[in-house]
Order: sequence, then C-alpha cells, then structure tokens
Amino acid sequence: MAKESIFKVTIRPYGASYDCHPGESLLEASRKSGLVLANNCRQGECGTCKVRIRKGRIKLAPFMLSALSMPEIDADYTLACRSYPLTDVEILVELPGYPEARHYSRE
Repeated sequence: MAKESIFKVTIRPYGASYDCHPGESLLEASRKSGLVLANNCRQGECGTCKVRIRKGRIKLAPFMLSALSMPEIDADYTLACRSYPLTDVEILVELPGYPEARHYSRE
C-alpha cells in the first residue's frame, strides 16, 4: 500500500506551519492544527479566507467570482477554503499591521 502524501503548509510572514492531508483544504487543515486562518462562509462565497500562494501548487475547487477575481488569481491569490495542496505550499497571509506583506513576490 502506497504511503499517503502529507503536504507541509508554511504561513508567511510568521513562519508557522502545519500538515495538510489529501482531501483537506488549506483552511480545514489549519483548523485541525490550531493555526486557524481567517474565515467565514467556508464555501468559496465570501473571500474572507483569501491568501496568496508564494510557493507550491494547489487545486482550486469551484468558488464564486465575487469572492476571488480573475486578476487576483493571476496575482497568485486563492481561497484557503477551496484550495487543496498538490505539493508543499507557502502562503502569505496579509493582516492589518503588516503592509509590507503586499510587496512579496512569488518565488
């Protein structure tokens, strides 16, 4: 039996990390780990859980364009509640008081 892939999710600018199992969204895994990301609807409708992918690849499940626009997707933003890692991932969580976070570029 093949070993199940577990992906590491690192949160910048904090450096905290957690494990994400197959079939778990970035948000679900964060909640299980105790590192809860901002969220509200958990269904891809509100945009509260928007994060930016700095490294890695995700699969983005269906969502409402009112929650995440195409220009935001082009700028590497995603919804944590609808994002499923395909590799280890580094996400940027932009919080008030950390305006410098907006100037990170994807590596």
